Amino acid sequence: MSTPLRISPLSDVLTARVARWAKLDDMPCAAVLDGERPAHLDAVAIGDLTHRRRAGLKGPGAAAALAGLGLATPARPNSWCRNDGALVARLGLTEYLIEDAAGGAVAARVVALPDAPDVYPVPRFDAALVVAGPQAVDLFRQTCAVDVAGLDAVGGALALTSMVGVGVTVAAVMSPAGVVYRVWCDGTYGGYLWETLCEVAQDLGGGPVGHDLLAGVRL
Repeated sequence: MSTPLRISPLSDVLTARVARWAKLDDMPCAAVLDGERPAHLDAVAIGDLTHRRRAGLKGPGAAAALAGLGLATPARPNSWCRNDGALVARLGLTEYLIEDAAGGAVAARVVALPDAPDVYPVPRFDAALVVAGPQAVDLFRQTCAVDVAGLDAVGGALALTSMVGVGVTVAAVMSPAGVVYRVWCDGTYGGYLWETLCEVAQDLGGGPVGHDLLAGVRL
């Protein structure tokens, strides 16, 4: 039996820009965008990782439930760590966001956890963006309520804040290309956030990039 196709909350805004589609983790995503240039990554580039699978968990027993799956959790609120490529973010005291690496299956294991006292699943329908390039901090300073330059990428720092009026989670992540920023928001606002950040990036000499160019950042 074939796996049902997942639909991105960015699909409507991306359709007019896409030169070539790809299917990743059973979701269509933009492999190549009209007008994209490798030079966007040398200024500030906006990319899309919404296709990666996610799960959420909260409650006093959430950390223990994740530990039962062999998943380490951050010691501090508002931070993240890696587990076999998956990103585990601790949002506040007892809520967690788990996001797979490409092709991963950690989120599915979290979704399949049996019911347990003090453990509550949190459906995740995020839009997930990437902001990369040497002018990324300049973009955030124009759009974000916190100064992301203070987020420690090596220490796994993140912030729950807002960008252009949209509630977001922002994580600083170290990549071979340097610090990049991951941004998650409710998928309902994903299209607006994408278009707004792309406009600001273009003013800074950058712009959106498809997955083929983004793959070089190796997130």
